[in-house]
Amino acid sequence: MDVLIRWALFLLAAVLLAFLLEKRTEKERYLYMKLVFYACLGSVSFPVYDIQLPLGIILFLIVLHPQKNSRYKRYMALFGFLFFLLQLFAGPFDTFTVREETQQIGRVMITDQSFNHLLNQIEKRVGDESLRLEQSELLFDQGGNLRNATFEVIAKSPKRFVRYDISYQEITGTITYRPREEVLERSLESYYQKLIDASRSFDTLRQLSIKQILHESKTPYVEMDMDGLYETFSLQDATVLLIDDQGELIPYVNTGEDVLANAIRLTYLRADGQSLREKKILLYNYSFETSRRKGVVR
Repeated sequence: MDVLIRWALFLLAAVLLAFLLEKRTEKERYLYMKLVFYACLGSVSFPVYDIQLPLGIILFLIVLHPQKNSRYKRYMALFGFLFFLLQLFAGPFDTFTVREETQQIGRVMITDQSFNHLLNQIEKRVGDESLRLEQSELLFDQGGNLRNATFEVIAKSPKRFVRYDISYQEITGTITYRPREEVLERSLESYYQKLIDASRSFDTLRQLSIKQILHESKTPYVEMDMDGLYETFSLQDATVLLIDDQGELIPYVNTGEDVLANAIRLTYLRADGQSLREKKILLYNYSFETSRRKGVVR
């Protein structure tokens, strides 16, 4: 269920419950509004790392001690807390409940398990069988420190598509999840079908021999761009490597064939931000064709 619909139903239920309880209470100024307020307070939470703390109910129990009609106000706060629990358990099963939020993750090294942890957290928060990758960009240094990363993904429901921007910043050590837009299904279906599953791209990143890339780099920074579109490549004028099932990089011997694949493009950056002319294309999820086709990407 859409998060806005859930909140609308919660507020409606809180208003009706406050109306019923008000008839049983002592007279108190603005009591009706106070009852609704306590229901909303009980539903308030605050994210700390991977844990959602029920901040509202904690404030009610520890800080707020209403004197008049305290029992009914407690009922309303507990009603809000029950809604918080519903949100907590329903959220992981619904891709489309993701709201803009920030998650603390700390420093990430692209060469160790902290990078796997980053990808795992993204899949855990917005993971869904329908999730497809549009594109991503990662910047890391020769020491393997991930400086920043962005992932643009798209998820599908029966009636709509939802795009998300996910970003990581080394300075803050945080992942930010930001829903970007909703699109009606018909207008995006053809494009969506050409995109690779996000889980497949993430698995490729997990297995990829990053140490080999760093060893061959002659610059302090490497930029890695991934495109989610499954395309046809003509590779006559490019330095191309194939990623095998173990994540190792295999030199591609050009036989004049076209290759259907998803691509990772490597750009080598100097300290001043300028890029070298030398660029490499890493292909995964590939298949070869013996005939030339129109629309070849060069």
